[in-house]
Amino acid sequence: MKLRKIMLALMTCASAITITSPNLSSIFANEFEGNELYWQNKCSVAQSTQEEANKCAEFKNYYEYMSQGLESEIDQLKAEVSKIQSNMNDVAEGVKNIENMIQALDKKINRNMENIKTIKQEMISLDQRMKKIKEDIRLRDEMIKNRMVDEQVNMGTNMKIEIIMGSSDLIDMIRKIDGMQKITKSDQKEIEKLVDDQKQLELQKEEQERLKTSIEEKNEQIKKDKKEAQEVKKEKERLLSIYRKKAAELNEKMRSVQTDMSSIQNSIININTSILKPSNPNKPGGQDQGGHVPGFDSKSMMAPVRGQRTAGTWQYPGGGVHLGLDYGAPIGTPVVAPADGIVLFANNSVATNNGYLGNWVGYPAGAGNSIHYLTQVKGITYGISFFHLAKENFYATPGGTFKKGEVMAHVGNSGNSTGPHTHVEVVNLGHMSLEAAAQKFNQTADFSWGTGWGDGAISNVCSVSGAPCRERPEEMFH
Repeated sequence: MKLRKIMLALMTCASAITITSPNLSSIFANEFEGNELYWQNKCSVAQSTQEEANKCAEFKNYYEYMSQGLESEIDQLKAEVSKIQSNMNDVAEGVKNIENMIQALDKKINRNMENIKTIKQEMISLDQRMKKIKEDIRLRDEMIKNRMVDEQVNMGTNMKIEIIMGSSDLIDMIRKIDGMQKITKSDQKEIEKLVDDQKQLELQKEEQERLKTSIEEKNEQIKKDKKEAQEVKKEKERLLSIYRKKAAELNEKMRSVQTDMSSIQNSIININTSILKPSNPNKPGGQDQGGHVPGFDSKSMMAPVRGQRTAGTWQYPGGGVHLGLDYGAPIGTPVVAPADGIVLFANNSVATNNGYLGNWVGYPAGAGNSIHYLTQVKGITYGISFFHLAKENFYATPGGTFKKGEVMAHVGNSGNSTGPHTHVEVVNLGHMSLEAAAQKFNQTADFSWGTGWGDGAISNVCSVSGAPCRERPEEMFH
């Protein structure tokens, strides 16, 4: 099969993809890691002991090395992205071709199903028409017979043999022939209609059988097409599995590099603004006209999307790290606030349906149009991410508040996405206050809250680690 040859070639190419990065473990293996802000503040003032001064000198070297290492890593990352994309595009192109094939098969299946529906409706109408034709034939046949009986009274018979042999004399024979001509003339049109009706009835019977056969054939074709579509989808999943395993490594690196805060400043909450800033009372599903701001301590979370759960946490079905829950749903499906809360980040700068493998637009990388949301449930603070959203009807703004169930945005297919869906991640921040959480996010713009991305994030899940840690959305939304 040609498709399999293409897949084998692409998978051979994909299997050769490798990702290398400088080993910075020695840089991070010290007391400064994760405490940079503390040491920056501490070493910004005079130290009271030589030991403290020496520590500040060590921190200075560490920080310079870190800066150089980061610059080197970013430069190397850019070069690797070009190289990796060159290879991964082959895989992505294979997935795209398969998706086109699946769409063609789905259209064919849907078309046949619509045909079957039309045929069944037509057969109901056909049955009614056949009943009418049969009734017309019966009535016309009965009418002709009745007329012949009536005429037979006048002429005595309607048999040609009696006309010739049974006549008593020439005058009697002429009378009988004239009577038969009257029958023929009076009923000629009715007899012709009777014949036409019989022909039409036979034709309708043949059509009925043909349509029955057509339904059977189309059902068989649908079964065949569905089986073929399943085979093609398996090939797609094989390619996606390869891609996701490689993309997870790249994804982790791209999202772990330092953020250019200036580029997202308009999308992030301003910490100088009150944490309880009322949202726009005119937004769909928004606050009442009095500007009432709800308390943020909800008792539970609701599912943010009414859609099918297509990929769960912590891995894709075919392998590859997956740090959240995917809700597959048509573009334009509402995405609602799972609980009362405030928007920390909101950006809808890319097209709704621009998703494809390797499309790293949006923040964090590949998220497309995204929202990061802060809420509290039973005293615990949570940061919740929504990725791949639609550009249109995007109601979330930095600092805006929502009540549980209010529409924030809609499902899209933006960024590193293979179809319409919303990807949702939940980070447990423990008992951190809303103000402290908003301030920290404003400084870092870190959707992971320090839990990391890719394989590294798996060690920071709440089942094995304390806050901040990653929760399974499947266990949070009810």
